[in-house]
Amino acid sequence: MPDRIEEAFDTRAAYLQAVLDVVASARQDICIFDPSLAQLELDSQSRSAAFADFLAGSRERQARIVLHDLEHLVRHSPRTMGLLRRFSHSLVIRQTPDSLRHLADAFVLADRSSGVIRFHKDFFRGKMLLQDPEGLHDWQQRFEALWLESLPGVSATHLGL
Repeated sequence: MPDRIEEAFDTRAAYLQAVLDVVASARQDICIFDPSLAQLELDSQSRSAAFADFLAGSRERQARIVLHDLEHLVRHSPRTMGLLRRFSHSLVIRQTPDSLRHLADAFVLADRSSGVIRFHKDFFRGKMLLQDPEGLHDWQQRFEALWLESLPGVSATHLGL
């Protein structure tokens, strides 16, 4: 197993690079908790391509996303919505209930061993952990609890009457 790596970051560029690094390292699952995906820039060409490469790698791969607000996703993220349509079997997006909207951190986890943690959604200060299952255990548990409390968010298809 490769050595554990922990790197701090405090700029937008370093944060976005850390997200690319963690997504590129994923082989089984990606879990994202974010206010809206706006600052994560998942819809950028590079992050969208990395995410698509991950999802296309195997039908067993899974990505779960929990958001506070779905508006940015629906209105300003055509690439991400395209991924949701293309990979509806392995990409699920949910929304936190009103009672959890006060939570202010954000994180991206991969394979229960690597992740990017932002301590507060309004700042780009945080850390990237690679090959550190122990260091990410509590974050993974937090995501699982958020997942259970969250509600169905946006689907790949629009149904109308």
